[in-house]
Amino acid sequence: MKCTYDLHIHTCLSPCGDDDMTPNNIANMAALSGLDVIAVTDHNTAGNARAVVEAGEKAGVCVVPGIELETSEEVHVLLLFGDVAAAEVCGAYVASRRLPVKNRVDVYGHQTLMDANDNAVGFEPNLLVVATDIGIYETAALARQFGGVAVPAHIDKPANGLLQMLGTLSDDMGFTAVELSPHAPAELEAELTARGYTVIRDSDAHYLETLAESGGQALELAAASAKAVIDRLCRPLSPVSRQD
Repeated sequence: MKCTYDLHIHTCLSPCGDDDMTPNNIANMAALSGLDVIAVTDHNTAGNARAVVEAGEKAGVCVVPGIELETSEEVHVLLLFGDVAAAEVCGAYVASRRLPVKNRVDVYGHQTLMDANDNAVGFEPNLLVVATDIGIYETAALARQFGGVAVPAHIDKPANGLLQMLGTLSDDMGFTAVELSPHAPAELEAELTARGYTVIRDSDAHYLETLAESGGQALELAAASAKAVIDRLCRPLSPVSRQD
């Protein structure tokens, strides 16, 4: 079945996420936008994933729990999981390898933890938009360890995109899927597809209005479920001869 998706959305837990990016606002905006599947991917944490999954169940939208990891090379990689528990365990591991920098609320704003009813239940004290000491070559295996998949995020962007930061996407990094920004050139998508990668395009929404504009992309999935998304993005690379 074809499922419309947006697999890169931030909540108000990310310091760059707007305060209106609450679990129910996200889930209901996704439903209004006609999305079947979304993913919540806060910076270096899965702290609000459970709340958004529960809000999605009420709104009729499948929510994939995830994390936007920042590697030691300052590359952003989406870690997507089939269930919340796996995302939370991986999130705790990522936190143990995150640089311990205290959040300055006067500079970055609050990093708000919420429940499924949009109540603030706490604040993350350490800054989330910092690098970890996890290298890019570790990320694919790390996601698999927790039953998930690693997808380099917005690889065409100059800020924290893999191609800009490292200059190449090589096979030995172990990725089977990559993310492009919405306005990346079609030629780049065609090149990546020819190399055997599944290419997704997401909003990287930090504001509700950005999420509202994210419809139109679709994946062929066995079902509108987190597990089906992981299975689809984990498919082995096609036997196409590929050049870096």
